[in-house]
Amino acid sequence: MYLRARELLTPDQRKDFLLIPSTLSNWELAYYYTLTQDDIEVIRRRRRDHNRLGFAIQICLFRYPGWSLSDIKNVPDKVINYVANQLQVDASEFKLYSEREQTKHEHMEEIRKYYGFSNFSAQSYRIISQALLPHAIENSNALFLIGMTLEEMRKRKIILPAMTTIERLVWETRRRAEEKVYNSLYKPLSPWQKQQLEKLIDTPSDKSKTKLGWLREIPGQSSPDAFLKVIERLEYVRLLNLSTESENIHSNRLLQLAS
Repeated sequence: MYLRARELLTPDQRKDFLLIPSTLSNWELAYYYTLTQDDIEVIRRRRRDHNRLGFAIQICLFRYPGWSLSDIKNVPDKVINYVANQLQVDASEFKLYSEREQTKHEHMEEIRKYYGFSNFSAQSYRIISQALLPHAIENSNALFLIGMTLEEMRKRKIILPAMTTIERLVWETRRRAEEKVYNSLYKPLSPWQKQQLEKLIDTPSDKSKTKLGWLREIPGQSSPDAFLKVIERLEYVRLLNLSTESENIHSNRLLQLAS
């Protein structure tokens, strides 16, 4: 239950992050999977075409989407063909490479060291969480924050860990952000304002709507009576004398809180 509470994605969403879309545009294909001259020189040190192609695919996957070949269960033919054409080898050679677990692991370690990739660690967790915090304060959307986390890890050449680990990192960072937002909004309030806000959720003795429920009522059809009810609620809010601005909270986050 402890771990599940920190998972933000459905199983299908989690799988989608581990897939390279077969619908990659030609621009995306070139942007993510074009090899440099230095890459090609390193790759050509391998013996046999299947090792060259497999080594090249591993380099590409470390760069995007950021996981190792062992994590990516299906590399689209479009990607394999594009990389194979750059090396002038037959794309079918990749099938032979993909069956050799020991070779894949040895190449993965070699690529990691040569290109400066690092495995995810406790230190990585702290660094990424700190970089993510300002984004989490601005926007609490889980998919947005997961996307920002992946981008930050790729930028820092951190090999991506399991999606559930990334979800827990985002969950914890978002919780810290929510505490900061809450403190920024709550601490400046006077004791009287805090007392009045707490009364908004008090259930009346007659078990009718709370004050908060009353404030959130939809006006309904346009009429003089409906208009007067809106004015009444507006006057109630104004009496609380709450600030409509906050220097510490992004306007986008305020809109999320209000919706």
